[in-house]
Amino acid sequence: MNKHREKETLFHNLTALASGQFAGRGIRFLYMLTIARMLGPEQTGVYLYGIALYLGVIGIGQFGQEMFLAQRIGKHGGAFLPILSHSLTLVLSVTLVVAVGLALFVWVSEPEPLLRLTILCFVGTMVARGMALWVRTVYVALERPAWIPKYEVVFRGSEALAGVGALYAGGGLLAVSLLHFLFWIIEAGFALRKLAREHPGALGLAYHRGYLKKIAAVSLLFLIGAAAMAQFPQIAIILLRKLQPDGAFVGHFGIAMQFMTTLMVIPLSASQAFLPHLSRAFSRGNGDRDLIAGIKLIGVLALAGSITAAAYGPWFITLVLGSNYAETASLFRWLCWMLTPYAVAIFLCRCMSLINGRGKAAFITVTMTISHAILLVAYMEQSPAIAAIGSMVLSAVGGMVIAMHQVNRQLGLSRNSWWLKFILLMLATYTVFESGWAPSTVTAPAALATGAVVMRLLHFFDKHDIDIIRRLFGRDRHLYVPA
Repeated sequence: MNKHREKETLFHNLTALASGQFAGRGIRFLYMLTIARMLGPEQTGVYLYGIALYLGVIGIGQFGQEMFLAQRIGKHGGAFLPILSHSLTLVLSVTLVVAVGLALFVWVSEPEPLLRLTILCFVGTMVARGMALWVRTVYVALERPAWIPKYEVVFRGSEALAGVGALYAGGGLLAVSLLHFLFWIIEAGFALRKLAREHPGALGLAYHRGYLKKIAAVSLLFLIGAAAMAQFPQIAIILLRKLQPDGAFVGHFGIAMQFMTTLMVIPLSASQAFLPHLSRAFSRGNGDRDLIAGIKLIGVLALAGSITAAAYGPWFITLVLGSNYAETASLFRWLCWMLTPYAVAIFLCRCMSLINGRGKAAFITVTMTISHAILLVAYMEQSPAIAAIGSMVLSAVGGMVIAMHQVNRQLGLSRNSWWLKFILLMLATYTVFESGWAPSTVTAPAALATGAVVMRLLHFFDKHDIDIIRRLFGRDRHLYVPA
């Protein structure tokens, strides 16, 4: 039986998701710095290649369930156990198939036995992490993610401590890879146990053929979009290791990407927390303005973050890792150009997937990833750095512009110039930042001040946007949830 209950605020959910991801990424980042210092850029590159390899395909195993569960549970609530049990059956089955395929790829492509065994550890990690991610997806859809930060701190912290101890005891790349596998197995076990305890029957694998086919059919376009987006930040590391001989460069680029993925936490967590709310808003017929206000807010946060990181991030990297990693700092400086368009594109594609635009969202994300790969391969011989960074930036900008156009068309907002105002805001801010009249540590505050003035002049946030943002971070009292 259902009863009326006050939902947690969007701000609470965003805080839980962002703090959890920040905690996990922060610990992993410090751990990765230790690995880089003790193993060197080349072996660090192998470690990051293994992670990129399985993160690039883990989204296939998830089969679009982040979007599917957010849409179904966020919109309907009520009796969701049949949905969960069939969702788990689908995710587990596909994950195992993907793991077998990835293991065969590693076996064929890695001739050195020790290196092959090391990377196979990451294949096993994909299965364990996939189960842990599915449980998180369920709780995000239920808007109850408050436990995630604690798990991130406990399990990532334990892995880091064990890994550092193993390195100081004389262990190498294989040791830290095995520990990575082990701690994700442990976390998956605890997460599944938590779900089974709080929602008895959720882990009962269900095999109703018609229902599974229905979920698979609805989730297919979610899967295509999610898998393409998962590949986008990983494919450069994979291709760089396969197409050019400098293993140290792969390490430098991989470390720079680790910094970049940490910066993506806020916009990606915001979009993840926003999806269940948006699903309900559109089901009530008033989601258009919520979406536009949300994208404006996320775009501004990403823009401010990218400028700040580009100005001060390279100094921090050199300070922490030393002058031997100056190349990492330089790569990160230019990768920051990707943050804003990527964050906006992924948010809009996720939103389109919820408002009957799954095909368009999948097309945009696939086009972004394919164009990124093609441009990278085409310009690899001229300069691996320019090929990797330039292809990511150009593809992300193209995806952002197309996504803006599609959202405007789908919502019937042809007279709304929010997208043009945002592009003008980006151009003005980046022009001041890259003008070269002073060091970037000086031009960054000037660029942010310019952005604030431009927002004011363009009335970027109107009264309706401000009211919606305040409401988004307030209480939503119009929902029914399970007793």
